[in-house]
Amino acid sequence: MADSILDNALMVQSMLERVKAGLALESRNIGIEIRRAVGAALADYSSSISSRSKADSISKVLKRELKPVLTKHVGLLMDKAEKTALQLADLEYLGFVQLFGENIVEEVDGEELLKALDKRPMSLMGWNGPLYLSEFITAWGVMVLTQVTNEVVRAFANIRTVEDLQASISGAIIEKTMLDYDSMARTALQHAHSVSATEFFMQNPDIVDSEEFAAILDNRTSVICRSLDATVYPVGKGPRPPLHFRCRSRMLPVINKRFRELLSPDASGESVYGEESYYQWLERQTAKRQDIVLGATRGKLFRDGGLTAEQFARLQLHKNFKPMTLEDMRKAAPDAFKRAEIS
Repeated sequence: MADSILDNALMVQSMLERVKAGLALESRNIGIEIRRAVGAALADYSSSISSRSKADSISKVLKRELKPVLTKHVGLLMDKAEKTALQLADLEYLGFVQLFGENIVEEVDGEELLKALDKRPMSLMGWNGPLYLSEFITAWGVMVLTQVTNEVVRAFANIRTVEDLQASISGAIIEKTMLDYDSMARTALQHAHSVSATEFFMQNPDIVDSEEFAAILDNRTSVICRSLDATVYPVGKGPRPPLHFRCRSRMLPVINKRFRELLSPDASGESVYGEESYYQWLERQTAKRQDIVLGATRGKLFRDGGLTAEQFARLQLHKNFKPMTLEDMRKAAPDAFKRAEIS
């Protein structure tokens, strides 16, 4: 049964990753459309940008040409996030029906799910922008306009030509715009996944007792996600992915004790499912890989500090989930540093 639940979770995550993979084409289309809009905006200008009035005029026309493009893609991404939330909630439902039966499992109401997607804020760390999904996506368009108009101001400050301005926008600015879109879109879709899963779990309290934070086990996993891996929280109450841009972590359902006897009794890892936690997995990796993931000093502490995987995980984050510095860690576990002979 535990394997079946994990298989269902993997199926849902796989579908999400396929949706994310399609963002590359969308990003390229954005680049093409912005270049076209910039060309149209600058067609009637030439020579150097030597006055503020000319710079202001160019900025105004650029905004006029770019806003429809950006508004269109903001809307498309919001629509994609809503459709993804609905599709993933359906997949969660169908997977649970196969495990527990149609008479037991409750389906999430689509309208209620979309309301939750709109009202449930994101949990992004280190982000000073808006945290509600529609405002978060809209912020991308605002940032693009700011970057473009700032480039106009820089062109005026350095008395560059209109041709130079067009080249700089069509080059570095648009490249950054495409990368930013991909990053924000992946993050938005992960939030849609997180909300859909939580709403489904909350709809089925007789089956789902709590949630387990599940990180991806590879070299790209962030400090915060690998440290929270395998921790368990009441449904909807703990730290919620995405916790950072491009976060791939998710919440797994922990089955209520009424159904718990169906789970495998021989679980050996820290996870409810008997899976390895991130740091249990890392213990099996080579010292070189540990150092790649943790850095040389943390890697040595991990190997030689006499800490269990669970103890090391707790040492990575403050209570507010802010990552600890090495100095913070030294104050919290001075004996471990001594055992590892880290001065």
